[in-house]
Amino acid sequence: MLDNIHLTFGGTPLFVGAELSISAGEKVCLAGRNGSGKSTLMKLAAGLIEPDKGSRFLQPGQTTRYLSQEPDLSSFKTTWDYVADGLPPCDEGWTGQQAIERLGLSGQEDPRYLSGGEIRRAALARVLAPNPDILLLDEPTNHLDINAIEWLEDELRKSSAAVVLVSHDRRFLENISKATIWIDRGNCRRHGKSFGHFEAWRDQ
Repeated sequence: MLDNIHLTFGGTPLFVGAELSISAGEKVCLAGRNGSGKSTLMKLAAGLIEPDKGSRFLQPGQTTRYLSQEPDLSSFKTTWDYVADGLPPCDEGWTGQQAIERLGLSGQEDPRYLSGGEIRRAALARVLAPNPDILLLDEPTNHLDINAIEWLEDELRKSSAAVVLVSHDRRFLENISKATIWIDRGNCRRHGKSFGHFEAWRDQ
């Protein structure tokens, strides 16, 4: 997905040859200290940032959806308009409406008056509804209550999509991830076990 990525911010190298690969259906979390570049790597994978050097690639026909830490609904009149905008042209809309309802929204909510949790639910509906091949989820559990988090865990476990996760919710990462990528001094190191095994591996 990402190969030999180099990126410098403000004169400081953030990535120096970083790589990110993910197999079909694989559930991977990104680990690393604050400021190591986890969210930036997600944006590179989503194609929202261009690296100074290196390449991004997808298999032909693969689809990707990215969940930002701070979704922007300001240009939409309703939550349905926001979710529908993320659907492929051939979609008749039932998948989007189903996703909205499963997340406890009606689709008629005015984004100006949404709580943080409602914004997150709408954003999850937008990325989950198209059933993409790859889900890039940056802090997906922010502002969600325990019931919504458990629902999301179940959805991701059942999903055939490959998933890349960034989260401060340790339990969520331990429950979902099957592999861990550690961002360390500008490079990505892969461990083929869940986040629950990360600290012992890192220390070793």
